[in-house]
This record gives sequence, C-alpha cells and structure tokens, in this order.
Amino acid sequence: MRSKILPDLIRFPQTQNLADEQRSWSGAGSYMDAMYRILMHKQWTDLPRHMIAGMTASVFRLVVDRRLTTESISAYNWMAENFVASDFIGVTTGQHGGFSFEPTFPLYQKQALLDIKASIDRGVGAILWHDQFVICAGYDDGEQMLFICESQENEVICLPYDSFGRNRTPYWYYQVLESHTTVDIWEVCKESLIQAVYKWETHDYMLPPQDYACGAATYAAIADVLQSGAYETDQAAIVLRYYAQSRKDMASYVAELKHLSSQMNHVVQAYALLADLYAQMMEKVEDSTAWDAKEPGHVLRVIHLIEQAGETEQRAIDAIKLAFPETIGNRFEDIGLR
Repeated sequence: MRSKILPDLIRFPQTQNLADEQRSWSGAGSYMDAMYRILMHKQWTDLPRHMIAGMTASVFRLVVDRRLTTESISAYNWMAENFVASDFIGVTTGQHGGFSFEPTFPLYQKQALLDIKASIDRGVGAILWHDQFVICAGYDDGEQMLFICESQENEVICLPYDSFGRNRTPYWYYQVLESHTTVDIWEVCKESLIQAVYKWETHDYMLPPQDYACGAATYAAIADVLQSGAYETDQAAIVLRYYAQSRKDMASYVAELKHLSSQMNHVVQAYALLADLYAQMMEKVEDSTAWDAKEPGHVLRVIHLIEQAGETEQRAIDAIKLAFPETIGNRFEDIGLR
C-alpha cells in the first residue's frame, strides 16, 4: 500500500496578483488555471499567468453554447487543444479521455489511476476533469483515495478511486505533465497570434453548430440569447465574467509583444478597447438586482456592449493579419497549421 501527497502544491503560496487573477476566474475551473498552478509549483515558468494564457493560445478561444450555460467555458476539443497548449510552451504531456458509459471504461480507469499516481510520485500534480478542471496532488492506496483541489483553492477534496471519471457529465479526462524544455518565447508569441486568427475564423468541428457558436459567430449568439431571455442569469454571468477576464488577459499579453511587428500598435489598441468594453459590460452584469430581474433596458445595454465588443475583436483580428501577412498568407486555407 502506497501513499503520497504534495503538500507544497496544495498550500502553494500565491502572490497578491495571482490571487486576484484566480478570484476573477472563480466558478470557472479552467484548464489554464490548473496548468499554471502546476507550472509555478514545478518552477517551469516565471512568467505571469496572462503570458502563459497567451502563449498557449488558450486565451483566444471564444465558444458559447446557445443557452449561455457554464458549459461554454469547457466546450472544446480537450485532447487536441490541451496538447497544443502544453506543446507551445515546451511541456511534454500524456493524456487520455473518453466516456464513462463505454464498456471499456473500467480498464481506462485503472490505467488512469496508475498514470496519475506515477506523476504524483515524480512530484508533479496531475490535471483531472471532475466537473471542472482540478489538480490531483496526492493519493492513498490504503484509503483508496485521490486528493484533489480546485485550481483557485487550497482545500483538499477526497475522491475515491472508483469515482474517478464518474462525473455529472459522461466525460472523463486526465493529463500528466512529464517534462519541460526551453522554447523561443517570441516565436511562440508570434505563433499564438496566428492561432488567434484561426480560432476566430474557424468553428470547432467537435461542436454541433446548432448548439454552439465559436469565434466571430459567438457575439451574435450571445446577443440572441440575451434578447430571447432564455438563459439563467447566474450561469450567463459566470460565462461573461470568464470572457471578460480572458479579454483583459489578451490586452495585457499583446501589450508586451509590440516589438514583433511595426503594425502591433493597432493590435494593442484594439485589444485594450476590447478589454474596456468587457469591463463596462461587467459593471452591468454585476448589478445583480437589475441583471437577475432581466430588466429590458439593462439587458439591452449589455447587448449593445456585446455588439461593440464583437466589432472591436474583429478589428483586432484584422490588425493581426496586417501585422503578419506573409506567414498567414503562406498557410492558405489552413491558418491553424504550424
């Protein structure tokens, strides 16, 4: 019987800025939150969170389901995008995922536990899906328990071995971070901006278009659902808060990349305006009385800001295209190719 726990990962000290950032994302449980905490714990980066979010291109993802539920935040191809995110910053990973209703799930569950425990033994926390992305920081064979914590919290949650992969939704997933190598930061940053164009212009082929909107189509979808009133105010607020923080991170990220092109000042200006529009939007959303009551005038002001944000983000993407025309042009119809 073996057991091991990484107490320094669970009680990982946070700077004030990091704590503020994580509070802003509370309720989201994003992959980037979990990954960044592990990177900091292993000292595989000393960059601020917005730089890692930008370099991985994760920050440029924009997806909503057409009911504006919190599922929007995690609705993407985990296997593909989480692999690419780690690969961009020089982290090799192992990951697996699937559906718990498949007859072979018990075999996958057994192997997953072996992989997760092996990662803990190496001193590296694992990332799991447990109705949100969480960190596994320990295990106990005697108790048959995994010890997990949410990426924003230090509280330990006990997850029985047999409960791994059995979530409210039928999806199971885990990723272990295996090693890290240095990368050319500025080449990665340039590529991340090109990936931003790809994410803006391409619908995720894993998501049915009748149920989800991606990239440029997202803003019209948000405006439509707000106009219809067919949404839960608390879930919609979490989604908008999540994207408000991501647009704030975008603005901080591109502000550090001015030297990549003589045209980058237009990119910086567009994302700064985008972040400001989302900040104005959140002032309305955080007015809980009017927001929860779905007061027509209040909602219309949010819709107007959404429409402005969509136009502004389009200008940001157009500015990126002007900044890197040769690289994007050489990829023809497959901008996502790298």
